[in-house]
Amino acid sequence: MSAQAAIDCSVWYQPEIGNRLKPETRFVFPRPGMASRKYPCIGLWMFLLPGIAGFAEFPSVLEVARRPHANILDLGCGLGQDLRLLAAHGVPTERMWALDIEAQLWNLGFELFRDQGRMHAGFIQADFQTTDLCDTSPLGALTGKVDLIMASQFLHLFDWEGQLAASKKIVGLSKPGTMLVGFQQGREQAREYIRPWGMMFYHNRESFLRLWESVQKQTGTRWKIQVAAVPLQDWGMEDEDLTWMPEDRIGMNFLLTREE
Repeated sequence: MSAQAAIDCSVWYQPEIGNRLKPETRFVFPRPGMASRKYPCIGLWMFLLPGIAGFAEFPSVLEVARRPHANILDLGCGLGQDLRLLAAHGVPTERMWALDIEAQLWNLGFELFRDQGRMHAGFIQADFQTTDLCDTSPLGALTGKVDLIMASQFLHLFDWEGQLAASKKIVGLSKPGTMLVGFQQGREQAREYIRPWGMMFYHNRESFLRLWESVQKQTGTRWKIQVAAVPLQDWGMEDEDLTWMPEDRIGMNFLLTREE
């Protein structure tokens, strides 16, 4: 798990995306938005990928989101594109919550979607790593009450121990029947990388399962785990988007459902 050399962040920025939006994306995005050099998911327009809409299990995600009085939480929400995806499929926004350390991205989401008066999700500006689940914390009211948790391009921002702690906190927000869904970059050979915001651990399928074995053991919960390693082209990325990544790059799609 040795650290890799820091990367030149300028490779994470493309000023134009071109005419590459897939049908699943056009359903939500009438036009592309902004770009930022700070995170690849923004600077490389990855927030415009089909994401969970491209999952074969997406109808099951919608089924959970449409439960009466379902609570939905988007961790590392960025522009809030996944919440808008659900809203575009008829899910009410009043019981949606979004969390991100960057409030600017959430505000830019309103500009992109032009839905200031229609998107009623509660936004929580916080660092998930340092925010506990006590009654007085921003997440306190959601403890044990969230039906659907989305964590796309989020957990891999942390090192192994950070992902373990974050996953245990996700368990604290959940209840039997809760679904956790998301996708993130991975590597065929799981390993750490240093990034401007800290150390990241990139999983392969085996290491992801190993992490969640520890999560279940330490929390006394049981989860049905579906995780698949896929080519990043399956997400809708183009070869030119991948030139800065190592040859063993993969995507990790996951869907976990709490059983008890």
